[in-house]
Amino acid sequence: MNKFTVILLGCLTAGWTMTGLRADEQSAIAQVESYGGQVLGIAKDVEGVRVLIPPKTFEGRVLTDADLAVLKEIPHIVELDLKNAGIGDAGAAHLSGLTDLERLHLEKTKITDAGFGHLKGLTNLAYLNLYGTEVSDAGLKSLEGLTKLHNLYLWQTKVTEDAAKALQASMEGKGNDALEINLGWEKELLSKARLAALKSQREALESGESEEEVDVAVVDDPDFKTHIMPILQESCVSCHGEEKQKAKLRLDTYELVMKGTPDGPVVAAGDLIGSSLFQLITLPADDDDIMPPKDGPLSENKVALIRNWIAKGAKAEAEVKPVETKVAAGGGEGGVFAEYILPVLQDRCVDCHGEEKQKGKLRLDSLAATLKGAGDEAIVVKGQPDKSSLYTRIVLPADHDDRMPPKGDLLSKAQADLIKLWILSGAE
Repeated sequence: MNKFTVILLGCLTAGWTMTGLRADEQSAIAQVESYGGQVLGIAKDVEGVRVLIPPKTFEGRVLTDADLAVLKEIPHIVELDLKNAGIGDAGAAHLSGLTDLERLHLEKTKITDAGFGHLKGLTNLAYLNLYGTEVSDAGLKSLEGLTKLHNLYLWQTKVTEDAAKALQASMEGKGNDALEINLGWEKELLSKARLAALKSQREALESGESEEEVDVAVVDDPDFKTHIMPILQESCVSCHGEEKQKAKLRLDTYELVMKGTPDGPVVAAGDLIGSSLFQLITLPADDDDIMPPKDGPLSENKVALIRNWIAKGAKAEAEVKPVETKVAAGGGEGGVFAEYILPVLQDRCVDCHGEEKQKGKLRLDSLAATLKGAGDEAIVVKGQPDKSSLYTRIVLPADHDDRMPPKGDLLSKAQADLIKLWILSGAE
């Protein structure tokens, strides 16, 4: 049995068959397989295929733009993975007719702004990964018609934050309020839909309707056994454990998590883009591939823990430093600020902006002091995080002179999101 036969058998078990395919369609699939590619069924009773194109053939020949011409003969491609391939603008031209595409991986390809013009007709795209490409602000304008796009990755590209925000605003004007744009670790433009969900989640927590996240605290350097394993046990091991191993994946020990599947690891230490475990748990809630598939997506805090764990190196053990509990000035304050925001400020800010020291004439050890700001300058503009220096300075790049805190690690995304949501919600 050769490799092509094995792949076709895999497609059959996923509910996709060769029945009714023309001879040229079968020949195209065989050609993709001949140089190391794969054509795989998506799922039982789901029409469409996933195509993976490798950077090189079995013999070591680097694939060229012309090799992609065969794709037009393969019906219903809904996911195409070209990452790391040496494909350029001429290769992108062969993608223009793949109108069923919902997910497209172009990470570290050689496609430039000129090539992105060929993506205009891919109006079913929900996921587009352009990590490490040469796309710039000009090329980003080619995507404005992709109104179903929900996830756009722009790590290590030439796209500016202003251009990304403009694209997001354009999408919102066309009825797509779910587009999230990732410009790098800790630099993500959340969608209006996500912010609304975060607000609802916070309101549920306050009203006592949900206790899920109360028991899950976010730490910058999570320990696998203490923080990650309980999440996997609760939400993943029933399908990926000792009794059942969907996709031949087990997640019930650290060693098995790092081993991954026969197709490769699901966690790449320090690499969120390359960690399919993280990618799958952060898909939109209505995406067929989201994990876990039942009982809704993981909470924001649980996702943040897994994110921080991978970003910090996916270690088996980490030093967990307990956060010192301090009493706020005017300690009678309660509500959202005292429960969610003040602990973050106490942990990362109060040493320089508290009772003993007030750099910049600023104190952050109480709600009243935080809202008062620095001298006559407000650092919180209620409802407008982008105009609130309390938020804008904690999301600056690590090497920026104005970023806060000025020393140590950046605030985690979960911590920054809490502050952003608090300001959006009125900073009460």
